[in-house]
Amino acid sequence: MCYKSETDLKNTRILSSDPVIVITTIDKNGVPNTAAVGSYLRIGSTIIIAIHEESHTYHNILETREFVANVPGLKDLESIMRVSRDYPKGVDEIKASGLRAEPSLKVKPPTIVEYPASVECQLKWTKPEGTHALLAGEMICGKCDDAYLDPMGHFDQVKAGVLHIVRYPDPVYIVADRYVQGIEQMK
Repeated sequence: MCYKSETDLKNTRILSSDPVIVITTIDKNGVPNTAAVGSYLRIGSTIIIAIHEESHTYHNILETREFVANVPGLKDLESIMRVSRDYPKGVDEIKASGLRAEPSLKVKPPTIVEYPASVECQLKWTKPEGTHALLAGEMICGKCDDAYLDPMGHFDQVKAGVLHIVRYPDPVYIVADRYVQGIEQMK
């Protein structure tokens, strides 16, 4: 028998596993900015991200109305720590993090070369939410390293070693090691 007692949701963080993404933006002068993000939701072609309202990322998205959600893998763990640092405004955070930028297909902010996949987005709306803001972006196109596509053409999160953050602000990550088939035909 399983006994469950009421718990403090803030401390237990029961619903806290999201794949980590690294948002890239540019400021009005074209200087790249990065931010590791673990609080977001995808609904259809919309991604809703929670971003601190005082961050360079937030202000850049408001100014340019564009951003890229880059998907790092386990091999990129150290770079996630570097992009999470607080850099002064005007610093090319991709270079400062030891990463390389490449042009995106349809938006001005660059994508990160080393990461397995990226999704380019255009801002739809924002909403203040406490110390953060919710930003909704229309996902307009993406890029993926062919090595991480399965035979059906889907992005293989297990093969890419996609990290899921389970604790913040002292990050702890998990990586899935296999897929488990759980859908059966209903009769």
